[in-house]
Amino acid sequence: MNLDVREAIEDDDESLLEIDVTDPPATAEVGAAPRWLADLRGSNGKGFYHSLGDYALVFADRDSEHLLVSFDNLSSARDDTLGRDPWGYSFVAKNGWSQLGVMAFVPGWFRDEALFDELHRLAESGFFRRFRSVTLTGTSMGGYAACAFASLVPGCRVIAFSPQSTLMKDLVPWERRFSSGRKADWSGRFVDAPSECAAASKVWLVYDPHFEPDVSHVDRFKAANTIRLPARHAGHKSALFLRRAGVLSTIMREAIQDELTPTSFFRSCREGRKLPWYVNGLAEQLMERGNGRLLARLIEWLRNAELRGQARNIEKRAADAGLLKAPKGQGKRKAKKTQHDLPIHAEKSRAADLPVEQRGHDSEALRPWQEKQAPSI
Repeated sequence: MNLDVREAIEDDDESLLEIDVTDPPATAEVGAAPRWLADLRGSNGKGFYHSLGDYALVFADRDSEHLLVSFDNLSSARDDTLGRDPWGYSFVAKNGWSQLGVMAFVPGWFRDEALFDELHRLAESGFFRRFRSVTLTGTSMGGYAACAFASLVPGCRVIAFSPQSTLMKDLVPWERRFSSGRKADWSGRFVDAPSECAAASKVWLVYDPHFEPDVSHVDRFKAANTIRLPARHAGHKSALFLRRAGVLSTIMREAIQDELTPTSFFRSCREGRKLPWYVNGLAEQLMERGNGRLLARLIEWLRNAELRGQARNIEKRAADAGLLKAPKGQGKRKAKKTQHDLPIHAEKSRAADLPVEQRGHDSEALRPWQEKQAPSI
C-alpha cells in the first residue's frame, strides 16, 4: 500500500470506501494539461476557471440545454495530479452538455466562505438561468454538496450517490466517520442538506438500504421531492458499484434528461446482480438472517452458472457460521479471502423502514434463488 493511501486511511475511517485501490485512475503524464484546459484553449472552447484556494470552479460552456454541476468526492480531493478533471467531466463532454465542475483540493467538505460567496454570486448574476435544466450531482462528500447547494438553483434536479446530509454534530451526533470533514466549520450557510434542497424539483438519492450509516442520513430527507433509489449491497460506494455494473452512464443520462424513474433505475440495477460484489452482499444478508435454505439455493445457482469459486467461498463462510455442513475434506477451516471478496456490512437491514413500493423491490433481491430454476442473468 502506498503512502498516500495509508495516510488517507489514518485520516478517515471511510477512506477505503472512497479510494478504489483495485481500479486506480490512469496517471497523467508529468506536465500534461487536463482535458478541461485543452478544451477551453481549443478553437471552440468557451468557459472559465476560477481559483478559490482550496477549491476551484471549472466551467465548460457547450450548450444552453443542460448544465451539470458536479462536486468532487474525497478520492478526488486527495488526488494531487495536476491533470485531473472535475468529477464526470469526460461523460459530460461526450454528451455535449455544459458543466460547472466544483473541484476540491482538500477533504474539507466544501465548507469554505470563498466558495459560498462565488456560487452565490453566480446565482445572483443569472448564470444558472441561462440553461433550460440544471442538475447537481456528486457522491458521498460530493453528494452532500449537490444537495446543500441546490438552494441556489430553485427548480433544479439533484442526483446524489451515498450522500451525507451534514456533518454538524448537533444534527447527526451518531456520525463517527469522516474525521477530517467533522473538523470543518459547520456553522453558517449550507449546513443542512435536506433543508437546502427543498426547492429542487427532484432529489434522487442513490444508496444501499442495508448500509445503516448511509440510511441514517437518507432518512433525514423528508421533503416530497425526495425519490429514494436503493442500490442493494453496494455499500457506501454506490456510484462505483453502478459503474462496475456498466449502468452508471445510463442512470446519469436519464437523470439529466429527466427520464429517471424508480422503475428504470431498478431495471438498470439488475445488471449489478452479475457482480461478485452483489453476490457476496446477498450471501452475507442471508447469513445474518440465518437462512441456510436460501444459501444452499444460492450456492447451487452459482455452481450451475459455472461460478464455482464464488460458490466454494460462500459455502465455506456459511459452514463457519454453522448454517451449512462443511464441504467434504474442508472441516470447519476458515475460508480464505479471495480477490472477489469485498468488505461485508454487518449493519442490520432497515428494509422494513422503506416505502411499501421499495420494500417490494427489496424482497425481489432474494427471489432468483427462491425459484426452482435459475434466472437468466
